[in-house]
Amino acid sequence: MVEQFDILLELQKMDNDIDEEEKKKKDLPLKVDRINREIQELKNNIKNKHENYKELQIKLKRKELDLSDKSNKIKKHQEDLYGGKIADIKELKQLQRVISNYEKEKDNIEDELLDLMEEIEDLKKSVNKLEENLKEKDKYLLKCQQEMELMASRIEESMNSLSIKREDILNKLTDSRLLKEYELLKKEKGGKAIVEVNSSICPGCYLDLPSDIIYQLKKSQKLITCPNCNRILVWKG
Repeated sequence: MVEQFDILLELQKMDNDIDEEEKKKKDLPLKVDRINREIQELKNNIKNKHENYKELQIKLKRKELDLSDKSNKIKKHQEDLYGGKIADIKELKQLQRVISNYEKEKDNIEDELLDLMEEIEDLKKSVNKLEENLKEKDKYLLKCQQEMELMASRIEESMNSLSIKREDILNKLTDSRLLKEYELLKKEKGGKAIVEVNSSICPGCYLDLPSDIIYQLKKSQKLITCPNCNRILVWKG
């Protein structure tokens, strides 16, 4: 029976190794998924900035039209002012005020145009930087995908090798009741179905074991389980 327990411990180690490989395989796409999300965020950001750029270009065109309109009006009124066609002093002063207002409006439009052009230039730089980041992310994604495929292949080979070894161990385990108990506990206890005891504490649940259990473990070769967590106990004191 002791030999069967040793085989069962070996089987548990093998199963835990297989579970670890399966976890690695499951986690492999996570890094690629994260990079894909980052790439999509970059693309969305670039798209939004391109839309902003178009809007700013429209605003710029409108401001240029406004500036042209003000300049034409100022030119026309200056021609009227200095053309000698108007002799009335009041009309001339009124015309001067109109020209002055147009010139102030023109100055404001020119300031707005400068601000817009600066904003457009900053936006272009930002888009260029994002597009460079996108290229780097695409390269990094390709590299990660290649690494993932290589690692997946290695994990698959490792799992196949472990599965063959597991079958060899199973062939040595002749106690079907012990195997059945192990299989049930393995699912319930997260892979820790059988534990080696070398003190008065169960290594599975870390609770004290009754003295009669300790005595039985030392003297008996039958199946003994922890009264607290039901794990299979093996004395290794």
